[in-house]
Amino acid sequence: MSTGTTAVRVEFFGSPQLLTGRRQVEVPGRTLREVAGALAHEFPALAGPVIDPATGWLNGGYIFVVDGRFTRDPSYPVGPGSTVLLVSAQAGGVA
Repeated sequence: MSTGTTAVRVEFFGSPQLLTGRRQVEVPGRTLREVAGALAHEFPALAGPVIDPATGWLNGGYIFVVDGRFTRDPSYPVGPGSTVLLVSAQAGGVA
């Protein structure tokens, strides 16, 4: 991890959990874009089905939930105290 970058705990639900075989992980990142990129790098199985390898950002069917707030904002800030979930957008009731 680079200086100033903190570890963020991410919990997986649905397909991300099945693809990684993990329930939760820690990755570096200060924004959701950095977190998504770190997830795609650490778990290549997510690149394609969940995270677009060309953009490093979530495919349309997925969304982050940060501290109870659904968001697809790549600049959304996160930190070590954040609760970050990666879920299917349909599971969260968001189209």
